[in-house]
Amino acid sequence: MSTEAQINRQNIRGFDFPCSPGFTREKIESALDYSPKDDDIIISTFAKTGTTWVQYIVYEIFNDGKEPPSQTEMRRIMPYMEASGAEIVENLPPPRVLKYHLPYNLTPHNPKTRYITIIRNPFDVVVSYYHFLRQITTVNLNFDDLFDAFVAGRCVFGDYFDHILSWYEHKNDENVLLLSFDKMKKDPRTGLLLIAKFLGRDLEGNEELIERILKHTSFGYMKANVETMEKEDGSGKKYDRLDFFRSGGDGGKNGLMSETQEKRLRERMEEKLKGSDIQRLWN
Repeated sequence: MSTEAQINRQNIRGFDFPCSPGFTREKIESALDYSPKDDDIIISTFAKTGTTWVQYIVYEIFNDGKEPPSQTEMRRIMPYMEASGAEIVENLPPPRVLKYHLPYNLTPHNPKTRYITIIRNPFDVVVSYYHFLRQITTVNLNFDDLFDAFVAGRCVFGDYFDHILSWYEHKNDENVLLLSFDKMKKDPRTGLLLIAKFLGRDLEGNEELIERILKHTSFGYMKANVETMEKEDGSGKKYDRLDFFRSGGDGGKNGLMSETQEKRLRERMEEKLKGSDIQRLWN
């Protein structure tokens, strides 16, 4: 059974979204039609590229490094729009931070809204994506099937390379902050200061706050202290938890990917990214 058959999907406006009780067409349509306010902040990324990490960094910046909330609470504070629908936004105080998993052209646009996106090494993305999907599908997901779909650009949330190219074209826009997961992992302090400055919260000189935020948003701290989100069976019954902080490591060297697959992904990457210097974000 192929990955495409294993994962329920729905095509809306030419784009593949998950299809489940948590992702209704009505909610997705309302999220796509949402009109961002001038002071909104939108985090729009491909799945498993560091979205949750960025959310928590933004939360810590706006909340003076306080203890981070659970994932369930974070969904209320910074809603995932395709799953929540746009109605939830009206009850949020400004500045509102909203999450999407969309390429630039599908993300609701306002020239005054601030946008944050993050790009990650595709070798790590496909492995992290696989482990996450295993938590949310009831069938025995096969890595080889998912890998084939990822390389062909047929995953839910679309083609990874098309997604990152769509945002990379806007890397110099004043209202867009494009981050590198790999560079932030090596130097989280610089990443934190970039995000803070983009949001109008210059942290330079406040070493106590910087260190507190870095502690609360370190992978080890979040994995040990941030309660993961509960899953539901569609009736509202909670039965399991979603782990958003699996390892944060190098997915391409964990034994899942064969040499042949590494070669195929590298060839696909070179083909799709030809003429762009985007690979500097992870090389």
